[in-house]
Formats: sequence, structure tokens, C-alpha cells
Amino acid sequence: MSVIVTLFGAAIGALGILGLIRPATLIGFISAAWQSRAGLYLAIILRLVLGVALIGAASGSRFPDALGILGIISIVAALVAPSLGFERLRAFVQWWIARPLGFIRAWALIAAVFGAFLVYAVS
Repeated sequence: MSVIVTLFGAAIGALGILGLIRPATLIGFISAAWQSRAGLYLAIILRLVLGVALIGAASGSRFPDALGILGIISIVAALVAPSLGFERLRAFVQWWIARPLGFIRAWALIAAVFGAFLVYAVS
């Protein structure tokens, strides 16, 4: 499970760094991913996989309680997302990508730090 968490952490961190350097590219990536219901389903599946991997890797990590809680949050978010509906989630994404670049960069920084945390936690 640690390998899966490491891969997720690296991907999240890389997207965060991309958003810091080229926020317009990140916005384009996110916008394209939410053009169809397939993007929603993929996000749900990825959240479930991440949640299960976080819980599975928690006991052998540097921060077992934190990873366990993050895993539960990820699974709950994945289970709740379908009840919000595709149109509501897409509207949120549209709102998010319309924010100023400083807002996008701030969230990208959070993503980069979170990705690094995940990699560090299971290394």
C-alpha cells in the first residue's frame, strides 16, 4: 500500500508544482477532466483507491493516525460525491477554475505540500 500512496503523493505533488509554475495548464487539465461523467467516475475511483491505500499504509507510516484519518475522509468524500450530482460538481469546478491565479497558485502550493507529505509519511 505504501507504493500506491507514494505514487499518489508524487502525482498530487507534481500537479501542485505544475499549478505553481503554469496555473493555466493546470486549469486546462482540470477543466478537461470534468467535461464528462467519466471524469467524475474516475475521481470517485481514485479517491476510493487513495483512501484504502492510506488506511492500509497507515500502520507502517510515520504518521499512522493522520493517514488513517485522511483515508477515512477520502473514502467518505468518494461515497458522498455521487449524491451531489454531476452538474453540481461541475459547477463547483467551473467556479474554482474561474478564481484569480493567486487563488489557484495557493491551492497548488497546498497540493504540492500535501503530495510531499504523503511521500514522506510512507517513506
